[in-house]
Amino acid sequence: MMIASQLVRTAEDPGAGQFLGVDWGSFVVVFLVALAATVVIVCFYALALRLLSLGSPLDGSDERAPKPSSATAVAVHRPPLATAAAVVCIAICAAAVLYGIWLIIPQFH
Repeated sequence: MMIASQLVRTAEDPGAGQFLGVDWGSFVVVFLVALAATVVIVCFYALALRLLSLGSPLDGSDERAPKPSSATAVAVHRPPLATAAAVVCIAICAAAVLYGIWLIIPQFH
């Protein structure tokens, strides 16, 4: 009988016993998941940019080595594996962003 009265009281006042009627535990879980997802997406994007910068004339150059002039600069090509890995990283970022948009917009469900 006491459980039934608690259920009725909870149904009548869903925010009872919580500050401002917010389930703060769920709020913290959502915040932590969003923070972790943001960090992962930013890291993948930064890795993609770093992979795309491989093979640039300033990549790994020694400061003591003479700087080539623009007329004598040797064209260094990016390794194909680095290009493929950068495309995969950008695809992961795009997929994560699109999935987040899909979760936010209820018409997509």
